[in-house]
Amino acid sequence: MTGTALSLVLVGAAGRMGREVAALARAAGDATIHAALEAPGHPALGRLLQDAAGGSGPPALADLTTWDPAAVPAGTVVVEFSSPAGLRLLCERLALRPLPLVSGTTGLGADDERRLDVLAERAPVLHAPNMSVGVAAARAAAALLARALGDGFDAELLEIHHGAKKDAPSGTALALARAVAEGRGEAAEPVLDRTTRGRPRERGGVGVAALRGGGVVGEHTVFFLGEDERLELTHRAASRRVFARGALRCARWLAGREPGRHRLDEVLFPGRSG
Repeated sequence: MTGTALSLVLVGAAGRMGREVAALARAAGDATIHAALEAPGHPALGRLLQDAAGGSGPPALADLTTWDPAAVPAGTVVVEFSSPAGLRLLCERLALRPLPLVSGTTGLGADDERRLDVLAERAPVLHAPNMSVGVAAARAAAALLARALGDGFDAELLEIHHGAKKDAPSGTALALARAVAEGRGEAAEPVLDRTTRGRPRERGGVGVAALRGGGVVGEHTVFFLGEDERLELTHRAASRRVFARGALRCARWLAGREPGRHRLDEVLFPGRSG
């Protein structure tokens, strides 16, 4: 809702993404961070919120498990980049007073998705493992290429992230692999391990491999491999700002929406069906 003041709560506020979101929110001039939350026992609790641009100021970081969601203004949007465990704690707090939620945490299981579904019965919820407009376009392109190239091309995917990332493969890699499968009309889940198969590659399916090391923000390449040619579709993130920018865009869009699960494509590509 561009042009309207944005009221925010940041969860995972001391993390890399939390600091990026804080920096962009402060620079925007029309956003107020009403609460900055971290897990119990986090060493930054009680300190003023630091942002990725080097700024420091209120609010002080508070314990997520004791936060009162009734203390923030109506229309406040929660932006969460923490962990699956952090998201579970957040859902417990939001059961007291549902608020719009933008979640970028990866590595969620089926139980976590069900928690989001329960929250979405009372508040608008948007969860996306990657909030980059480029990645959203890459998903659409991957599905289109898979459909155009057909079963004459094998599809494989390689993703690279920094060594501190805990989940592998990334949520973005899985989303891209599923986009390829959907483009082909396949229902199969991505192939994550071929070490025990002991046989040649079968037709169909999408193999996914993950590399971890250094400070790589995020790189994903989908390979379409034919007998005499190959096509590669690559997205590289140069900075976490791209994800923070997407999260704030989602927060503005989500404010005032009806309860329910919403998709990133609704924000980035309004009016496009499917």
